[in-house]
Amino acid sequence: MIGPDRLGPTSGARRGEAGLVGKFVVVWLLIVALIGIAAVDAASILFTRFRLDDAAATAASTAATVYSNGRDLEAACAAAQLSVQTADPSAVMGKGWCKIDTSSGEATITLRKTAKTVVVGRLSFTADMAKVVQRETAGPSAL
Repeated sequence: MIGPDRLGPTSGARRGEAGLVGKFVVVWLLIVALIGIAAVDAASILFTRFRLDDAAATAASTAATVYSNGRDLEAACAAAQLSVQTADPSAVMGKGWCKIDTSSGEATITLRKTAKTVVVGRLSFTADMAKVVQRETAGPSAL
């Protein structure tokens, strides 16, 4: 039977290599996890931006059409508000969010929203990256 003192000179080196491989695997998994979280946050911000852009464009087009039909600013902004609430109920319509140029009939809609992220929105130095602001302008329909 071979005892612990007869394992030979290479056994200690292999034990050291096993520790090194274990550390390498842990570091590699941490890097993959960080890249994964960054990808999820980036996708969330992009998805929020695209969704908000679509809601703002639809609302601007609706407001411009309603204004060109009746020349009523309040009715145009009310129609735009309904359009935004239908497309994205969590979008924020701040002060001055609906502006209509009475000379050209163009409507400008500004919407705000904070993307739901894993890390970006929770850190003070990256929180601004999660805040999305979209401004869309549309003229009256030519039809």
